[in-house]
Amino acid sequence: MLPNTKEQQEINELAQNFERATGAQVVAAVVGKADDYPDIPWRAFALGAGLTALAVVLDEFIRPDWASIHTPVRDVAVILAAGVLSALVAAFVPRFARLFLNRERAAAAVRQYAQGLFLQREIFRTTERSGLLIMVCRFERKVYILPDAGISRHLARGDLGPVIATMAPHLAGWQPVAAFRTGLDAMASLLKQKNIHLQSHGNELQDGAVVEEGSS
Repeated sequence: MLPNTKEQQEINELAQNFERATGAQVVAAVVGKADDYPDIPWRAFALGAGLTALAVVLDEFIRPDWASIHTPVRDVAVILAAGVLSALVAAFVPRFARLFLNRERAAAAVRQYAQGLFLQREIFRTTERSGLLIMVCRFERKVYILPDAGISRHLARGDLGPVIATMAPHLAGWQPVAAFRTGLDAMASLLKQKNIHLQSHGNELQDGAVVEEGSS
């Protein structure tokens, strides 16, 4: 479930407080799903069919006196039905589908979605290149932070890791407001620690949390 109107307003207020405190221009985004992942139903099908086939074979060995019920057509039908059922569950139950999610592919999909959103929302058009995208993906349970050049040139590799780490526990239970609260606080502390002083030029980016379903 994506954030409701009240939660979106709370996220927007957190973003505005962050902007006043740091001078940066932040876009907070919540995306349902970064990619379609067409391989997930097939993986689920393979697992369901494979486990059922194993169960059928074991049943023949364990209960040979019941072998008469194991006709080839019946066994194949049961195996295929289990595979189809597993694929359907993966298609409609995100928690089950995440069991088949390739983590590297998910990370790449989230990164690409964030980069596209950064360009689409023109986060690069601030006077001091002080734009900052913080995006969370519900299905992937991942955070991606993409700062513009005015911020990124002051950061070393790995500096954003602790910020993301503060948000991750809240995503596990899907609490997007709490995730942004801790993430924005951690980001503000990081800017202060790095002595990044940004001059405010007013409200250069459109207010309001970005909420998108993402891929179907």
